[in-house]
Amino acid sequence: MVLSMNKIFKAAFVIIFALLVYGRSHGQQALLRYADKEYGLLHYQESAEAYERAYEKRGKYRAAKGAAISHEKMNDYQSAYEWWEKVVGFEEAVTEDYVHFAAAANYEGKLDKVKSALDTLPYREGLDALNLDSLQYWYASTSEMALEPVKGINSSASDYGLVVDAHGNMYFTSDRGKTGNSKKAAIRFDLSEGMDEDIYEWTGRDFLHVYKADSTGAIRSLELPVPDSYHFADPFFVDDGNTVFYTVTRKIKRQNGKKIKPANRVNPEMDYGQQADAYVDYHSELYFSHVGKDGKFADYTPVPWNDAIGYSVITPFVDEEAGKLYFASDMPGGFGGYDIYEVSFDEDFNFGTPRNVGELINSAGDERDPFLMDDTFYFSSNGHFGLGGFDLFSAGYREGDFSGLKNLGIPYNSPRDDFGFLLVEGGKMYLSSDRIGGEGLDDIYSMQAMLMRFLGRVVDCDGALVSDGFMAEMIKKDEQRALTLDQETAGEIKRDLEPGEDYSLKISKRGYFPVYDDQIKAEAEDGLVEREYTLVPIPYQRTVFVDLVYYDLDKAVIRSDAMPVLDQVAELMASQSYLDLQVRSHTDARASNEYNEKLSNSRADAVAAYLEQKGISSERVHEAWYGEEELINDCGDGQPCPEWKHQLNRRSELVLMAFSEEGKEYELPADLKDLCEEPNLGVTMDVPTIYFDFDKYTLRPNSISQLDRVALLMRERPAMELALAGHTDIRGSESYNEVLSEHRAEVVRDYLVALGIDADRISYKWYGKTQPVHDCSEQPCSEADHQLNRRTEIMLMLDGVNINDAPDSMSGGEEAAAMPLATDGIYLISGVFSTVDNASEHLDDLGRKGFGQAKYFYNPDDQLFYCYVTTFDSFHAASKGLEQYKSDGLENVWVKKM
Repeated sequence: MVLSMNKIFKAAFVIIFALLVYGRSHGQQALLRYADKEYGLLHYQESAEAYERAYEKRGKYRAAKGAAISHEKMNDYQSAYEWWEKVVGFEEAVTEDYVHFAAAANYEGKLDKVKSALDTLPYREGLDALNLDSLQYWYASTSEMALEPVKGINSSASDYGLVVDAHGNMYFTSDRGKTGNSKKAAIRFDLSEGMDEDIYEWTGRDFLHVYKADSTGAIRSLELPVPDSYHFADPFFVDDGNTVFYTVTRKIKRQNGKKIKPANRVNPEMDYGQQADAYVDYHSELYFSHVGKDGKFADYTPVPWNDAIGYSVITPFVDEEAGKLYFASDMPGGFGGYDIYEVSFDEDFNFGTPRNVGELINSAGDERDPFLMDDTFYFSSNGHFGLGGFDLFSAGYREGDFSGLKNLGIPYNSPRDDFGFLLVEGGKMYLSSDRIGGEGLDDIYSMQAMLMRFLGRVVDCDGALVSDGFMAEMIKKDEQRALTLDQETAGEIKRDLEPGEDYSLKISKRGYFPVYDDQIKAEAEDGLVEREYTLVPIPYQRTVFVDLVYYDLDKAVIRSDAMPVLDQVAELMASQSYLDLQVRSHTDARASNEYNEKLSNSRADAVAAYLEQKGISSERVHEAWYGEEELINDCGDGQPCPEWKHQLNRRSELVLMAFSEEGKEYELPADLKDLCEEPNLGVTMDVPTIYFDFDKYTLRPNSISQLDRVALLMRERPAMELALAGHTDIRGSESYNEVLSEHRAEVVRDYLVALGIDADRISYKWYGKTQPVHDCSEQPCSEADHQLNRRTEIMLMLDGVNINDAPDSMSGGEEAAAMPLATDGIYLISGVFSTVDNASEHLDDLGRKGFGQAKYFYNPDDQLFYCYVTTFDSFHAASKGLEQYKSDGLENVWVKKM
């Protein structure tokens, strides 16, 4: 009995269990059928819930996959990942499931799960869009930008595509507003295939609308500009905010001239295009409107290439300056899904023919959100290798050509969708993203630079960008390591710098002075550290100074009159390391050639030895000796000549040359910072004034030696020219003196021409007695005063500028103020000079002669330096003192009242 009862209970249990199993199975099948129906109607929110309930009843592969795909369709990446992880746990899982799981894991930033999914597959078919090496690189990158949600804009819905008009108002696209009932498919096609026109059935949320956020932070929805529209998105303002382009998805009442019947299934696509093959898709179209003073869209006009049944046109951007409209479209003939196109337009918005921008930008996937700033083109794509979903990319853009495609990387991009990039004045950046941690589905973020952007422009002396051939090396000081620089733009150096850090930069180019900047501090209010660097060509083998020293007959000893010249050369070489000396020594024609060659060699050695005593290395002195081969005049063998002409041949030519080694890299000397504007490298070249006897224009012997020096300079500097000015004293008539001054200028010119200087390089003028150094018409003048008036002045000219002109500051700047000035009194003048260096040299010479009390003063009226031996209280005392000083050996002194 007991056994019988046990059998009965066992049989009853089996029956009840079977009924329960059948009920669960039957219930799951009903839920799956319902979920499949809702999925087919594009009701992804409802289908996801139905598949999940079916999975709860009995965990099956089909239910899990349905839930995963439904969440994926709604871009609910977190839920999609959770369900795809369940899917790949079943034995039924196929390669396609692993592809979806790897993508979902990537969206969630789970690189380890991506690797695991790849390792599980025997073949990696279908995974081409996942570039694991790129993912590992980007995930390992440190974020150098701060990403902040835009305050007051984002909601729990989808908010994206921020733009700013000319008045600072912000506009964005959002599906905030009405939502469906999660317990019931409130937004769907009903049994008669009618459509709920209040809610977008694909997402269970509101249709897209454009919202405006004004300066107060108030947000309002804009009215639909085009009647019978479902979606209204992607505004972009032009013409100072008076015109706006945008996209709409509107109700299409006719297709190819035929009315669309309510029985047809329809799908009003959102602007990023969810096509449904079994439906009639209402595609997004591109319109533009004029904006009234009240901010409302006053009219609406479609662009001529819209095709609401055939394809979508979305995300407009306008380059007003170039007259081009950019947009994304999946029109036929592209490279994949959505491609970016451009089209020209005129001031009345008459459009040309759209042109695909090409395969560098477009891919087999989707591209959208074109944006151009300066020479950089930005867009978003899910077809190029990236972190996942849509990524932001950039490319160089010049004259219609694109180059250098670049994924912007982290933090611009995330494993999810990143799009809608915008740059505004001042460097503020915005983007849209559905990355983890956002407030809603898609959120709008601003980019606050945690980096300073360095921009260095490299120019030549004319201010033009140096396009190629230079090297740049930047060092972060605390790490002493070379940094990678962006030199893709010709003549520019770019780099992100860490705030507050110190950097140094070196720029070099063959044949140019290297440029150093050791004071780069990453500090700037606008985030941009700007510099401009000038590359200055090295003036190789530039002669900056010449002089002559003379020798006694048959001697190689440095004479006393040569010592001041060599002392000056030694001083210049000691102060300027870039100067080397060429010594070219000669003899007169007396004695044999062999003897004279050795003698000239000894004379060059004597110069080098003298300079070595002054601390100048012999390595910087380059000797050459010519014996009697290069006579300065016609005093050759057997020619009768006075001794003073032979003396002119017994000489050493001193040629001080800057940067003498061609091709060598020289550092820019500290005193040559303005080398682009320094025709003589900062070394003043003394130019003689040629004086004449009374009523004569014959050259004196000492004037000839001075002109020999000028001729040497002219041969060394072929670009240099001379300007001569002839003068007389005030005695004689104006007409007579005018002719006499002309002869005095001509005789100087003719002598230099006879020495081989091209006459075209010498210009001359004559002034008679109109420009005396001493105006003897108002007061009595000494013979010395008259002598200073009888002269030919020589000016060295380079590019039309007198290279020895006194600086402008000498007439009233700080330098002039520091000069000693004359006081009222009577001065015994021993010399007058154009530069303070020459005046100082004269005082040194007076000191060697026993007149160490001599001084100088600067006269601002004529900008000359006067050396004086003493002063007097009266002209009577000056008269007696003048005779005394002359008897003491100062023959050329004169009296001047100040």
